[in-house]
Amino acid sequence: MHSRRIEKATEATKSAILRKIFHEEDSKKVLWGIVHIKIIECKKLRNLDRLGVTSLLTKRRRDKSDPYVTAYINDYRLLKTTCHNDDLNPVFNEEFYCPVAHSAEGVTFKVWDKDTVRDETLGKYTLPAGELIKFVDEKDIQEDPNLIPTDLKRVGVHKVVYLDGKSRHGSLEFFVEFIPTRMLSKSREVPGIYFKRSTGNEVKLYMNADDDGSAPIVKYGGDNDDEKVWTPPRLWRDIYDAICGAKYFIYVAGWSVDTDQFLLRGEELKEALDKGKYSPRIGELLKSKADEGVVVNLMQWDDNSSNLAFPGMMGTFDEKTRNFFRSTKVNSRLMSMIGDEVNTMFQGQSKKMAFTHHQKYIIMDAPRADGKGRELFAFVGGIDLTLGRWDSRKHPLFRSLQSDHKGDTYGKCFKVSDECGPRQPWHDIHSAVRGPECVQLALAFEERWTKQGDASELISRGRLGLDNENTLQNEGGWCAQLSRSIDSRVNSFDPSVNRVSNSFHRYEDKAPWKSIKEKDIKSSKRFETAAATTISYSRCLDQKKGRLVDNSIHLSNIHHIRRAEHFIYIESQYFMGSSFMWSKDRHVKCGNMIAAEIAYKICEKIAAREPFAVYILLPMWMEGIPEAKHLQGLLYYQRVTIEAMYKLVDEALKARMANSSDYGLEVSDYLNFYCLGTRETINGSQATGTPEKEDELLLAKTRRHQIYIHSKMMIVDDDVVLIGTANINQRSMDGCRDSEIMMTSWQTNQLATKESIPKGDIHAFRLHIWASVTGQMDEAFRNPSSPECVKAMNKIANENWQKYIGEETVDMESHLLPFVLEFEGGEIKPRRGLRDGNFTDTKASVLGKKSMLLPEIFLT
Repeated sequence: MHSRRIEKATEATKSAILRKIFHEEDSKKVLWGIVHIKIIECKKLRNLDRLGVTSLLTKRRRDKSDPYVTAYINDYRLLKTTCHNDDLNPVFNEEFYCPVAHSAEGVTFKVWDKDTVRDETLGKYTLPAGELIKFVDEKDIQEDPNLIPTDLKRVGVHKVVYLDGKSRHGSLEFFVEFIPTRMLSKSREVPGIYFKRSTGNEVKLYMNADDDGSAPIVKYGGDNDDEKVWTPPRLWRDIYDAICGAKYFIYVAGWSVDTDQFLLRGEELKEALDKGKYSPRIGELLKSKADEGVVVNLMQWDDNSSNLAFPGMMGTFDEKTRNFFRSTKVNSRLMSMIGDEVNTMFQGQSKKMAFTHHQKYIIMDAPRADGKGRELFAFVGGIDLTLGRWDSRKHPLFRSLQSDHKGDTYGKCFKVSDECGPRQPWHDIHSAVRGPECVQLALAFEERWTKQGDASELISRGRLGLDNENTLQNEGGWCAQLSRSIDSRVNSFDPSVNRVSNSFHRYEDKAPWKSIKEKDIKSSKRFETAAATTISYSRCLDQKKGRLVDNSIHLSNIHHIRRAEHFIYIESQYFMGSSFMWSKDRHVKCGNMIAAEIAYKICEKIAAREPFAVYILLPMWMEGIPEAKHLQGLLYYQRVTIEAMYKLVDEALKARMANSSDYGLEVSDYLNFYCLGTRETINGSQATGTPEKEDELLLAKTRRHQIYIHSKMMIVDDDVVLIGTANINQRSMDGCRDSEIMMTSWQTNQLATKESIPKGDIHAFRLHIWASVTGQMDEAFRNPSSPECVKAMNKIANENWQKYIGEETVDMESHLLPFVLEFEGGEIKPRRGLRDGNFTDTKASVLGKKSMLLPEIFLT
């Protein structure tokens, strides 16, 4: 009896907090889940094109409206259909699956007439959020005792509405279904996306281009988490060996490739140059393999700002690569982002200049581990084969300028020479896979090459017996699933994937529909269910303006955040999004939902009074001179994103303390941002120049620099790891901006439960990263959701911060720092210790400043 009262009290507390955060306002409701929308047709639309203009291109007389439909939640656009030319009764039948985490009054549908100068509105209709938000009732709870009063139902609405409430404006027929998060799949495989999971893989996880084994020892596995010792693999060494061993083909996709960089350093470099069959210099290595008859295809982003005389704004060496391989057997292609017939000429050129091919992966054939034939081997992650990427956990500033980093000194955060330094330290994450998942990676390469290259240059994997997932399986015990950000302007999708099977049946086909009579509505019916039923997807690609879009990286991140039980660990070069949550500038088209999803997940755990922690590692500032206007703009959008998260979590904590006996809770108990930095005394310096520039003189004295975070990784519950090329910003998540690729991996025998996290390789890899960046293997790290772990991480970071900003120059072996922003008194402020709120050794504000000149679409 007593335990039941405690349980009820906990449920009451949870319900009170959830109502406060999600549904306090009568008009605004939080839609958190998936909104499934089908735009069916319009009838008797108004004609706004009565002038009868004849198209110069088609010679066709255009005298009717050219309609298309959009749907919005507030300023956030959910969808945009194909445009139908000269049609007042367009039949669309287009479906969209839209993840949502939005506070909204409703979903607004707008029908537009596309025009050359400016599109005009033909009419609109707003479906109130209250029609989609329905709580379970007592009857539902009696049927399923696991339900609580704040649980939401699955709701479907089918309507034929008069636009603007006026029959003379025509009608719109649509179907909307809201499925709350509690009903969505918790499987590790992300449902409804282009690439399905594969089984029977072997996966390796890498930190930095080289991992020298100097990190504190990490033991893991078994009942006491100490059965095995983590042995870190070495990425560029493995890439060199894999390329040397390729017999039939090597495919390389990169944002930047520098043909002059060496994959090996130190004694290994000397040995390879003196005795090796192949040069470890990237360009010469690929050229040698092509001369042997290996098919070598390299596709690199074509930076349109570069030419033979100018290296380009981004310094990607694309023209250098083109020239190096011009008279060789290597098939080297520079590929731009391009527009299509839907884009204006200006939009097409803007896409070329503003957005990039950002994918980075290598795939080749390799000898099987058992020695019986060949298999596929691939690398995918954040590290380009280019200048400045080779680094280890020691992250030297001045001590390697004439040795490991001679000819590879790189820095964009300050104005310093290669001779004076410091170099810019680089922290990054990558992965490798053997097995069936390589087939998916090969397909991803072939689809891009077919669209923008020459398909005849691709090797026949079928002829080599390297196209069958079943025969490529191994005993590695890993599952993997590929995801991308890319659209049909630059990718040749399999034409079969977008077809709906004739035998396809969805829940709404058999749902208990009820007809509803509504004023000024032609017809209306709805269904509701509290039962968690299977969600079926009729397509695995999104669409925008009628073109196909693969935005599965965004969907994969959302899926795994929603299924998190214990903790989330993220490393990302950028962190901005969920503009619909910002305190201002909500119109900015930076609507990726990662920040909102993390914040709502934390709120859910706060309401349930369950331990949960989120750790996010970012660069101190994005690459570039921090005073620059564009970089201040980037910092501004990142700051308002973080601020929105902090405020939402703070609201949840206040609601919990108001409805329970808990007190003294802080946002940092659940959510923390970090960066990395290092300092180095003059001992062992290899700087040969005399400091003359302002930055050189200052840094020769302070001898400090951020360690630049370039990683794109998320670990959830030590259960799954997501590694790729996509940052947490709109460019990477959109699907129609930068092209990206990501691989999600998990071990089939190391899975998290509601009560515990697994102790497999992902667990060990995270422990290795944390031991590397903190310089110690604290036992609290083994339980990342615990308050003890959060306190340990923050204690280490705060102690390092005092060393980093202090007057005395010291050698820092521990690099973890608190982020430069902190939350105090309900506001985001510069971290204490920063002079005038500026980054160390600069005059640049850590808060950033909105740019009035640069379009937000380029920055976010």
